[in-house]
Amino acid sequence: MNVPNIVVLIATLVAFGALARPLATRLRLPVSILLALGGAGLGFASLYSLNHPGTLLPVDLAVLITDLPVGSSLFLYVLLPTLIFQSALVVDMQRVREDLLPIILLALVAVLVATFGVALALWPIAGMPLLACLLLAALVATTDPVAVIAIFRDVGAPERLTRLVEGESLFNDALAISLFLIFSAAIVSPGSVTLSGAALSLLFLPIGGGILGYLTARLYLQLLRLIGDDHVTAVSLSLALPYLSFWVAEHVLHVSGIIAVATAGVALASLSPARITRDLWHHLDNTWQQLASWAAILVFVLTSLLIPQMMADLTPFDVLLMLVIFVATLVTRAMVLFGLLPLLSHYGLSSTISRPYRVVVLWGGLRGSMTLTLALAVSENEAVPRPVAAFVVTLATGYTLMTLFVQGTTLRPLIRTLGLDRLSGIDRALRDLALSVTSARVQRFAADMSARFGSDAPAVEADTAAVMKVAETGADSPSEVLPLEGRTAIALVALTARERELVLDHFADGILAPRVARRLNTATRARLEKVRHGGVAGYGAADDEETRFHWSGRMAFLLQRRLGRSHYLSTRLALRFEQLIEISMVLARLRQIATTELQPVLGEPTIVAVLDILDKRQARVEREIDAVRLPYPAYVAELERCFVLRAARALEIAEIVRLRRSGVISKEIERDVRRSVARRGDLTALSPPLDLGLDTRRLIDRTDIFAGLSHRERNELARLMTPFVAAPGMRIIRRGEFGDAAYFISSGAVEIDTGNSLVRLGRGDIVGEMALLLDLRRQADVTAIAYSTMLRLSRTDFRRFLSLHPQLRAEIEAIARARREDNARDATKGVRTG
Repeated sequence: MNVPNIVVLIATLVAFGALARPLATRLRLPVSILLALGGAGLGFASLYSLNHPGTLLPVDLAVLITDLPVGSSLFLYVLLPTLIFQSALVVDMQRVREDLLPIILLALVAVLVATFGVALALWPIAGMPLLACLLLAALVATTDPVAVIAIFRDVGAPERLTRLVEGESLFNDALAISLFLIFSAAIVSPGSVTLSGAALSLLFLPIGGGILGYLTARLYLQLLRLIGDDHVTAVSLSLALPYLSFWVAEHVLHVSGIIAVATAGVALASLSPARITRDLWHHLDNTWQQLASWAAILVFVLTSLLIPQMMADLTPFDVLLMLVIFVATLVTRAMVLFGLLPLLSHYGLSSTISRPYRVVVLWGGLRGSMTLTLALAVSENEAVPRPVAAFVVTLATGYTLMTLFVQGTTLRPLIRTLGLDRLSGIDRALRDLALSVTSARVQRFAADMSARFGSDAPAVEADTAAVMKVAETGADSPSEVLPLEGRTAIALVALTARERELVLDHFADGILAPRVARRLNTATRARLEKVRHGGVAGYGAADDEETRFHWSGRMAFLLQRRLGRSHYLSTRLALRFEQLIEISMVLARLRQIATTELQPVLGEPTIVAVLDILDKRQARVEREIDAVRLPYPAYVAELERCFVLRAARALEIAEIVRLRRSGVISKEIERDVRRSVARRGDLTALSPPLDLGLDTRRLIDRTDIFAGLSHRERNELARLMTPFVAAPGMRIIRRGEFGDAAYFISSGAVEIDTGNSLVRLGRGDIVGEMALLLDLRRQADVTAIAYSTMLRLSRTDFRRFLSLHPQLRAEIEAIARARREDNARDATKGVRTG
């Protein structure tokens, strides 16, 4: 093996492949078609030169090309993991969830239908066993998005269309490979494959691969926490991620390596925000884009080099079989797209996918690298009978070329014919208005520049207008195309996207702790989806969600109330309060963005409506902060001090960077200052602990009703009582329940709703005693209206303690009788008081 010559040849192929990209843009063709043409042409030229020395290529070069150590292992273990991992890194799972069921239908059901449909179409006429037809059908059932996505981006196809095709292709390879392995094993060793075994393989292979991929992504992120913001080390570790995932999956755990790599990429893209800085993520993304570009070039060129050998046995009958495959794949794919897919929207399981979208997805099902790689694997497997191998390899290769040159060259005109390359009326109106605003600013700038240089101002303005290509006269404005609520929704979408950026910026600057940033990143993504689907109402629903305690918070309260475990609740509440302070800071910045950036485009009435919505959200957040400030003033003051210190450090670093960029200080000075700042410690870890103040003895001392008890009696009572915290809106007692405890309010306030009256009680009061003393069911709902600290005394302990302290019992019984009389009087009057 002549290693230096092989290295030079590979480098030359990559270089020419890179030059094919601008040529493809000029010719308005997918670059994969040019790469396939170039590789196939070079392969044919090499074979011809070997048979006819001294003609097209030097013999030494022809020998080098034909003897390249290119096999299926090179593609499966080196090139395809790179392509799959990079494709997964750009998947936005938040958006994919919108079309999750259609993507699953295309990635799984469509592959199964195509596999069995194509096999049944070929079997009667191909003269081959059914297993051979199934093996071939499994190869041609998987799609390749490289050429299709390039066309979509070039013509400006809708984002949802791109998402459907990318999502389908990301996971259909795994099913196709699983089917390929099952049918290959059945051909090589008849009787070794059972129906139940095949079904279990199809179930456990992807599940195992998915779990492995997720765990490796989490491990990678944990390693990044240890190395910090080291770009070189982070990229080096990321290179190992897809290859180790694939190898461990295939050779150690015997699960799907493709699914492991894809899941690792998707998990990394989903989990990285608020775990690594945006600068590091952009560096990783750019690196993998470059690696994937090289891998795509090599995959298409190297596989195309083998096309002359893989199609050496082509006959006219094979061409007929290719046409059968072509028609069968289109028919089976159409059955899913036009038969099964509409059922999802019919039963409300997915939003409607329009007919033009489905037509493009149907025609955009090109085949590529995966089909050719698996075909190459069949040709290398000596255990596969040679007639079967020749049948599979020839037809899979020919069909792949047919999709590239027939569907690939006509997809762009199809998209334009269906009008999917044009903006909607609303988007056009917004575009025109944005161009108008931009044009006005540019013309003012050009006029100032012309005045400075003494140029002809009218001529400059005319030239500027021509260059800017201002919106056409008579174009509809957004107010004419879209009502105020629609424009408000657009503004809220833009502001929510900016909110997420601000949160991530604060995380990168060290103002926000990682755990808080992760939760807010998730919350802003969820808010964005609500606004996209529900507009202004969706934004309001997100506001409700923002201040509501989720299941983890409710669980923390339950654990504290039932088991007395306070640490988890203290942690959850501290995290919640820190989030509220960050939201308050971000909302102030969003108001500025709405006024300065959005108002010139969307108009003043829209921004007035937006500011009103932001003000209401701000008021709600401030109420929540004040609710915390009242019972825990020292904690809130210390937390606000921590935010000030973090912001001050972020400003310090920003100023140092500004001075270095302006040339005042050198890079060496900047590095020295950064090192000194780093030695001061991580301020995001400087969050103060939240002391809930749940010392039972102290709470008893603060409760007026126990003022008459002696020191010893208070100690006895402390052993019987359980302290707990109730958040605003939390139900403490529900009307109609059997009474199991009484509650003494140490701090905060509650509201009692009897159905006829509303009564508020606060520090020193008792609730729930009536049901215990009078053997009644609960007579009212009791809800906390502020953060309240209470002492819970169970029914048994309540009665026993009162029996030993008759004076306290008389006092509590008097309270209970008075409340019962009030309830009866209110019920008689049939009125409610507040």
